[in-house]
Amino acid sequence: MARWLGIDLGAESVRVALTVPRYRGLAIEALREERYDAHESQAAALRTAVTGLRFDGVAVGLDGGRAFVRLLNLPSAAGRELSSVLAFEVEATLPFELDDGVMDHRVLRAVAGLDPPGTLPILAGVASAHDVRQCIELVKHATGTEPVSVGIGALPLCNLVPHLRGVAAGGYTALLEFAETHTDFLVLHGGEPRLCRTLSRGMRGLPATAQVWARELRQTLAAWRARGGPPLGEVYALGPGREMQGLAEFLLAETGLALRPLPQLALEKPRPGIEASVGLFAKAIGLGLGLGRRSGDLNLRRGSLAVQESYSFLREKTPLLAGLGAAIVVSFGFSVFAELRALSTERTALENELAQVTKQVLGEETRSIEHAEDLLDEALSGKSDDPMPELDAYDVLLELSGRIPKEIVHDIAEFDFNRGNVTLQGIVPSVGDAETIRKKMAEHACFRDAKVTRTAKMGTAERQKYVLELSVKCGAGDKDEEAQKKDAAGDGDGRKTGAADAGADK
Repeated sequence: MARWLGIDLGAESVRVALTVPRYRGLAIEALREERYDAHESQAAALRTAVTGLRFDGVAVGLDGGRAFVRLLNLPSAAGRELSSVLAFEVEATLPFELDDGVMDHRVLRAVAGLDPPGTLPILAGVASAHDVRQCIELVKHATGTEPVSVGIGALPLCNLVPHLRGVAAGGYTALLEFAETHTDFLVLHGGEPRLCRTLSRGMRGLPATAQVWARELRQTLAAWRARGGPPLGEVYALGPGREMQGLAEFLLAETGLALRPLPQLALEKPRPGIEASVGLFAKAIGLGLGLGRRSGDLNLRRGSLAVQESYSFLREKTPLLAGLGAAIVVSFGFSVFAELRALSTERTALENELAQVTKQVLGEETRSIEHAEDLLDEALSGKSDDPMPELDAYDVLLELSGRIPKEIVHDIAEFDFNRGNVTLQGIVPSVGDAETIRKKMAEHACFRDAKVTRTAKMGTAERQKYVLELSVKCGAGDKDEEAQKKDAAGDGDGRKTGAADAGADK
């Protein structure tokens, strides 16, 4: 599991919390505090606080007095151009140019009574880029690691609420962090911030500044009620001054708020002393939890600061990324090996099946696809079942026209070509001319069984009408032999026909 380190840079001390989010709870491995006056510098105190701790990411909080938090209600149509519209709305309320700062925002769920209908509630946080960069450099110098997140004021406490026992998930929750130089007041609804203010008074100067502090708190509550917020009956106390003597009574008398101790966290196997210190380290714990996937606060590592952070993060994670890459390569290698082995087994099975089929069908066993194709071509040579003849009717007519002697006047009365069978009804001067034409047609290798089936004299004219039938079939290897047979048959028929003609003349 990931180990997140939250750093709360207070006015007099630094507090760190090492949190480990788990599947069904939360584990806190370490809570440490180092005062600045015991070290030569703030960085030295932070370095001492993190000594010996092993963590995967760091989050630090920026004092709410050095940042600006705005809750805006924009028209729902502005959601398409939210960045530009939000920048215009926020910049008008800042004492510096937005180009000199960094801003983060998140869209909240609309709450009836707080948000006007048809509007989009937006939480925006802005701080000077110089202040954020200083905070980043301090953490990097002390811990050797750049912080992944820079929170604002009390907003990191949003991440703490879902882990508190007995706190309603969908109701209102008020938190009051009483620190040395300031006071953070936060109101949540369903875990989302609906009011966040940092008061300029804290523990210092009490009891002389008590009335000023109470007046600022009453103004904050009045602003909450002006927005349509319901009355807040109680508030949970956090920070170093949470147990200050007389604070609860004074707060109740001045503001009507009942101060309550922070409920216990739903910790998994809590260590001794951890639960009692949660109120003091609440912001540090919330900062650490903000590095998880369900962060509810804002992060000022944006713009150019985010780019610098991302490169550093990659450098820090290089060993882990290299290990993951090696694991992926090894897994890919095993996958390829298994696939090749499966393909090899399938190829062997197919070759065996091919050998059996070729032996049964072609009479010769082979495992080669090329050899099987050659055997198949040899077996099918001259045995084509293609119904399309090699010569069509037009080709037959061309052959007829070329084979009729020039001295014979020939007319075609009817020509029929049907599936390779030709029936020709022609008109010639004599029966001998019809026989001559039959012989000429029989000389072609593809014309089979050519014969004159009948002849008839046409009336008083000295012309003969005859019917010639033949079949068109071109064999692959026996064309010459068939042609010779046709020629021999044609010669015999010619002699017989000639004898018949001579007898008829006589």
